[in-house]
Amino acid sequence: MKFEVTTDRLVLKVLGSEAASMVLSFYQRNRDIFEKYEPVIGDDFYTLSHQKKILDFEHKNILKLIMIRYWIFDKNNPTEIIGTVSYRNIVRPIYESCTIGYKMDRNHVNRGYCSEAIKATIPLIAKELGIHRFEALILPDNNPSIHMVEKLGFKYEGILRDKIIINGERLDHCMYAYLADN
Repeated sequence: MKFEVTTDRLVLKVLGSEAASMVLSFYQRNRDIFEKYEPVIGDDFYTLSHQKKILDFEHKNILKLIMIRYWIFDKNNPTEIIGTVSYRNIVRPIYESCTIGYKMDRNHVNRGYCSEAIKATIPLIAKELGIHRFEALILPDNNPSIHMVEKLGFKYEGILRDKIIINGERLDHCMYAYLADN
């Protein structure tokens, strides 16, 4: 599995716990945006020690090939995280599916970076891990995310009722899926 991928404008990297301060800075800069769409992960989420634990945990799961997270960097600024794309719940061989997640820094939205990162990594995940089905769960009112996945070829499949608890409330999510042979 490739731990670093480059595109025309980006460098996508798997990071270890040594990068916890960069990851923490990324989350702190965007806290108000991300918490609208993500479950609360605990009071200590915004601490360096917690980010180190998460990076260690994810790295172990990456080595088991049950997830992979790429942190997105602009080639012109390789020391600041501008986004992330992750593939979780990788299930093989029968399902050959996973769930995709992504986030972009508030100062880097609407520039096509997230689409560029996804376009570069879906074929890689499909080829190297044999994943056929990529699923995206999106809140019904998250129009920018819906627009992006539709442009990438994801198809709407329906509503998953009460799917994820966000800010103490069970919320419906739209299910979008992309099939690797499309």
